Amino acid sequence: MDQTLIDELAGFAGRLADASGPIIRRAHQGGFSSEAKADGSPVTNVDRAVEDRLRAMIAASYPDHGIVGEERGATAASDGPVWVIDPIDGTLPFLAGIPVFGTLIALVEDGVPLIGIIDMPVTAERWLGCRARPTTRNGTAVRVRPCGSLAEALMSTSNPDFYGVDDGAAFARLKAAVCWTVYGGSCLAYAQLASGRTDLGIDVALDPFDYLALVPVIEGAGGVVSDWQGAPLTMASGSRILAAGDARRHAEAMAILADA
Repeated sequence: MDQTLIDELAGFAGRLADASGPIIRRAHQGGFSSEAKADGSPVTNVDRAVEDRLRAMIAASYPDHGIVGEERGATAASDGPVWVIDPIDGTLPFLAGIPVFGTLIALVEDGVPLIGIIDMPVTAERWLGCRARPTTRNGTAVRVRPCGSLAEALMSTSNPDFYGVDDGAAFARLKAAVCWTVYGGSCLAYAQLASGRTDLGIDVALDPFDYLALVPVIEGAGGVVSDWQGAPLTMASGSRILAAGDARRHAEAMAILADA
């Protein structure tokens, strides 16, 4: 895909985020309904309304593109670009009224994310990552920060309850190596890593719609993000990710996870 087309599609991704924000902001004031899915995770009528709206916009503008969404499954293209949507990343914070939830939108080709948006509808912040372009927050370029050592690092993770026995042991070793750990930031934690506010991000029990949008945002700001084996994240990656603003700290954290 050439850069002109990527830029065009990045503009369209922004319009998708423009459409999702008002739906979520209205519901944030109350009046939504929720239920537990088969896996025990929560879902609201707002998640479904946002995804339905974005799917309709994609189908109208790019009917040959595939779509993968958290709530409505896959309408996969046999060949070509695929949009990957998480209408509300952080549904538990949404239920609690804690505004760290956001909409994640990625455009993927051959399994590789080319465009990523992290849109925070309540705080009115939007990070855009696009191949061969610097990552921006509300139109201004952002950059990760250097980190002198893991002992100085601020690390984030979404929810320690998601870790199983083996993953939990690895996380505990990494937590012992860093200076501070902050919890519950959902996608906002990775956006802030791209803006140089944190140094490491680690999570488990994720699906592609949870992490593919993060990749262009973090990489376009100079950071590194991978699975726990150090491989690039694609549509076929597993459920565990590690991100760092400083590539040296990513390598050291990978070594700790491997030892565990």
